[in-house]
Amino acid sequence: MFNSRLLLTYWIIILPIITIFITSFLFTYKFIKYEKVKFEQENKQLEKNYTKEIKERTKKRIQRVIKIIETNIEITRNEEKENLKNIVNIAHETIIKTFERYKNSLSKEQILNEIKKQLEHHRFYNNQSGYFFIIDLNNTVIMQPQVKEHEELKLDDIQDIKGKFFIKELTNIAKSKKEGFSTWYWTKPKENKHKKKIGFIKVFEPLNIYIGTARYEEDINNKIEKDALKIINSIRYGKDEYLFALKQNGVTISHINKDFINIPFSNLSKIEQKIIKNIILEAKKNNSGFIYYTPTSYNLKENISKKISYVSIIPSLKWIIGTGQYTTKIDKQIKQKKLLLIEKLNNTINSIILVATIITIILILIMTLIARKIQSKILEYEKELHQKNQKLKELNENLEKKVYEQTQKNLEKDQILHHQSKLASMGEMIGNIAHQWRQPLSAISTAASGIKLHDEMNILKKDIMNDSLDAIISNTKLLSNTIDDFSNFFKKDKVKIVFDINKSIDKVLKLISANLKNKNIEIINVTKQCKIYNLENELIQALLNIINNAKDALLENDNLKEKYIFISQEENNTQVIIKIKDNAGGINERIIDKIFEPYFTTKFKSQGTGIGLYMSQIIIANHMNGELNAANKIFEYKNKSYKGAEFTIILKKNS
Repeated sequence: MFNSRLLLTYWIIILPIITIFITSFLFTYKFIKYEKVKFEQENKQLEKNYTKEIKERTKKRIQRVIKIIETNIEITRNEEKENLKNIVNIAHETIIKTFERYKNSLSKEQILNEIKKQLEHHRFYNNQSGYFFIIDLNNTVIMQPQVKEHEELKLDDIQDIKGKFFIKELTNIAKSKKEGFSTWYWTKPKENKHKKKIGFIKVFEPLNIYIGTARYEEDINNKIEKDALKIINSIRYGKDEYLFALKQNGVTISHINKDFINIPFSNLSKIEQKIIKNIILEAKKNNSGFIYYTPTSYNLKENISKKISYVSIIPSLKWIIGTGQYTTKIDKQIKQKKLLLIEKLNNTINSIILVATIITIILILIMTLIARKIQSKILEYEKELHQKNQKLKELNENLEKKVYEQTQKNLEKDQILHHQSKLASMGEMIGNIAHQWRQPLSAISTAASGIKLHDEMNILKKDIMNDSLDAIISNTKLLSNTIDDFSNFFKKDKVKIVFDINKSIDKVLKLISANLKNKNIEIINVTKQCKIYNLENELIQALLNIINNAKDALLENDNLKEKYIFISQEENNTQVIIKIKDNAGGINERIIDKIFEPYFTTKFKSQGTGIGLYMSQIIIANHMNGELNAANKIFEYKNKSYKGAEFTIILKKNS
C-alpha cells in the first residue's frame, strides 16, 4: 500500500512535468506551423496584390492616354467646324461690302458677278481642296469653282452617292436657320473618289443667296490621327515601359522600335503575327483587357522574359493602344518583398521558442507545488468519486429516457403544425377560387338560361346558340385557368414567355365584356402593342381582379349615370405601365392603404376592395417582379369631371 502511494506521488509530480513539456512542444510546433502557413498566405497575397497593383497602374495609364486623345479629337473637330464657320463669315463680310458698294449702281446679276470675281479663285487648306460655293434659295448654283458646268443650273434633284439631296438640305437650312452645318459626299480632287465632306453655309437675304464652304472629313481625320500619334510617341514611363499602337488590320503605327512601324502584317514573323492577333482579340473582346506574351521585336535587357500588357481600343480612332511591364522586373520587386517576409518569419519563430521555454519553466514550478497539495486529497476523492460515478450512471440512464420521450413529443408537434399549415393553405386557396368563380359561373348560367328560354319560345337561332355556347366554353376555360392559376400560386416553376400586353388585355375584355355591357359599363381601352417577357396568365388574372373590383365599385354607386372603366398603357426603354381607373368616386382615404391586405373584403366591399386585390398584389409583386399601386384621381372625360380609383401596374419589359 505504501509503495503504491509512493508510486502515485511520483506520477503526480512527474506526469504534469512531462505533460507540460509535450504541451509546450506541441503548442510551439503549432504556432510555428501557423506562422509558416500565414507566411505562405502573405507570400501569395503579396504576389497577387503587387500584380494587381501593376495591372491597375498600367490600366490607368492607358485610360488617361485614351482620355487625352479623345479630348484632343473633340477639340480638333470643334476647331475645324469653327474654322469652317470663320472662313464663311469672312466671305460673307466680303459679300456684304460688295453689295453695299454696288447696290445703287449695279443690277443683281452684276453684283453677283462682282462677288464671284472676288471669291471664286480663293483656295485654302494644305491640299487646296477648300473653295467657296454660292447657291440661291431656289437651288440654282451661282458659283461652283470645282464644277463650272453646274453654274446657272437649278440642281433640285442632284444626289450624292448615298442618295442624299444635299443641295435641297442646304437650302432648307438657309431658309429655316439662316446658317448651319451639313454633310454630304463629293468627288475629291486628284483622287476621283467620292469622300464625305462637312460644310457650313450662311444666307445673305438681300440677294436671296447663301455662301458656303466644306472640308473633306478624311483630311480632318488625318490631322486627328497625326495629333494622336504625337501624343502616343511623346509619352514614356521608363526604360522598359512605353506605349505602342496598332490598327485592327495588324499594322503597327507606334512602337519604341521604329523599324517595326508600318510593316504589313503579312511581312511579320509567325511569332509576331501570333502576338498581334492575340492583342487584337483581347482588345476586341471587351474593348480592353490584359495579355501575357514574350516580346520578340525589341529587348531592352538581355534577360527580359514575359511581358504583361493592358490593351484597349481608342473608340474614335478604332486603334488599339497598349503598354505593359516585363515580368522579370515584377518578379525582382516581389522577391525583395519576400525576403523581408522571411526575415520577419524567422524573428517570429525565435520569439515563439523563447516565450514557450520561459512559460514551460514557470509551469513546471507551479505544477510541482500544486501536485504536492493534490496528493493529500487524492484518497479522499477516490471514495467520493466512486459514489458520484454511481449516481452519475443512474442520472445518465434517466436522462436518455427523458430525451427520447421529449424527442417523440416534438416530432408529434411538428407533424400537427405541418398539417395545420397545409389545411390553412388549402382553405385560403378554396376561398380565393370561390371568389374568382362567381362571375364565370354566373355567365355560364346566364348563357345556358338564355339558350333554354329561346328554345322554349321557339326563337332559338343558330348564331345566338353559337354565341352562348362560345361564352360557356370561354368561361369554362376561365374556370379551368383559375384552378391552374391558383395551383401555380403555390408552385415555383412558373414559365415566362414573350407576349403582347395588348393581346392579353383583349383576352380579359373578351371574357368580361358581355357582363360589363349588361351592367351598362363602358370600357375605354387605349392600349397599344407592347411585348414583354413575363408570366402572361398571371397578368391576365391580376387584370381580371382589378377590373372586377372596378365593376363592383361602379355598381355600388347608384348615383352614376355613366359608368366607365379606362385602360391605358405607357412604356419606356425598360418598363411598361398599365393604368386601370373608374369613375366610381374613389376609395375611402382611411382605408386606401389597407386594400392590398388579405381578407380585407366584406367590410369594405362597397369601395371595390377585396381578396382579389391581395391576390393581384401577390401576383404582380412576387410572381412578376413588378409593382401594383392604387390612388384616387380626378380627371375629365367628354368635358365632364370625374373622380375614381386608379390602379397602376409597373412591369419590366425583360423581367
